[in-house]
Amino acid sequence: MRVSAISLGKRASVIAAMALLATTTSFIPADAANRAGAACTKAGAKTKIGGDQYVCTKNPRVKNAKNTWVWAGCLDADKLYTDSVKRLETLRTGLVTAKAKLDELVAEIPAAEAKAKEYDGKIASTQIKLDAAKVKYAASLAKGATYAKATEQWNNAIKSYERAIAGFKRAADNWREKSSDVTAQQKRLELQSQTIAASELEIKSNLQGRNQACKPGL
Repeated sequence: MRVSAISLGKRASVIAAMALLATTTSFIPADAANRAGAACTKAGAKTKIGGDQYVCTKNPRVKNAKNTWVWAGCLDADKLYTDSVKRLETLRTGLVTAKAKLDELVAEIPAAEAKAKEYDGKIASTQIKLDAAKVKYAASLAKGATYAKATEQWNNAIKSYERAIAGFKRAADNWREKSSDVTAQQKRLELQSQTIAASELEIKSNLQGRNQACKPGL
């Protein structure tokens, strides 16, 4: 069968058009088929749209969301928000624990004060014994070598009473530190409350930023 020159010309035109289409398609940007906020199928896939990074995922601002192309900046803002929420939860848990500790310390104060006074009494009575031992020691020392043994005994008694008084003072101070512990714990609670208040403001700011960055179709 003889093919006419016209048929050959048409065929050449079709081939040329197909070649041109193939060439043109190969230069179409990968994101040309994607659109911000449009549905996508592969979760976690990434693409560039308008020069920005987008991820195929659920928009955290949209209820019952399906996978769409979400701006990476939205995901960063959402992480900032969720992290601040977690921090606040931790701070509030810590505040509850701190309040319980304060209540515990306050409940211990009366018994601690009683114990401190008990040791105050021991200090006073031992101080009387110490003063008497010093007098005896001085008198024995004045009598010379004949009373050397008695002098040594009174000297040892003085040292023993001094050690006892030092121990009683430490014990009294330790019991009285309960009051200091209460004051310190109250200050910690105040700081924690201030930190929580600042954290609540931070969450509000982060939520506004997240909502702005995650507007559907942005």
